[in-house]
Amino acid sequence: MKKSSKAVLTTAFVLPGLGHYALKRYISAVILMGTSLILSYVLISTSVDRTLLIADKIMTGEIDPDLLEIVRIASESLTGDGSSYIGYVTTALAIVWAVAVLDIIRVSRQQ
Repeated sequence: MKKSSKAVLTTAFVLPGLGHYALKRYISAVILMGTSLILSYVLISTSVDRTLLIADKIMTGEIDPDLLEIVRIASESLTGDGSSYIGYVTTALAIVWAVAVLDIIRVSRQQ
């Protein structure tokens, strides 16, 4: 498999910017990887915070440890305050990923 094909696949399926790094496009790689890692961190940390909040409510007895109740509360937390924030972060991550894939395809065609 050609190096450019591997670069496209690693960018598309592993991490945005990783293919740029493989093709020695270090500045693009750092920008894309850094941006995607920061956005991923925000999504993961927000999810963990919401999960811990639900777990605390279960431990204190505020909610029953019933699966349907947990699903209902989790769904409410996705539609409540901050849900648009998560939507923006998710959209930004998808855009960064798409830009990375399109750019690495462009770069690989030039080489």
